[in-house]
Amino acid sequence: MSEETKYYAIIDYRATLEDPAGIARRRFFEDGGFHDEALTRDLTWDFTPLIVGWERAESTPDLIEVSEDEANRIIERFRARWSADG
Repeated sequence: MSEETKYYAIIDYRATLEDPAGIARRRFFEDGGFHDEALTRDLTWDFTPLIVGWERAESTPDLIEVSEDEANRIIERFRARWSADG
């Protein structure tokens, strides 16, 4: 089995699925482990506790699972927005 990845749009009081506050992902490994990451402003993925907190209902933002294609569209919107911000 190859690595599987689930993507989540981060939605909060001012964000929507069409314009999320961020994007997170969970990477599942063949050994049964996983690693949670969120996209940072320098367009790299870094560890986040957000998904685990959301699963435990301890997170303020909501997460909506999105397809890899939708995740890529969201990432491109952030790339354009953050490069325009300088």
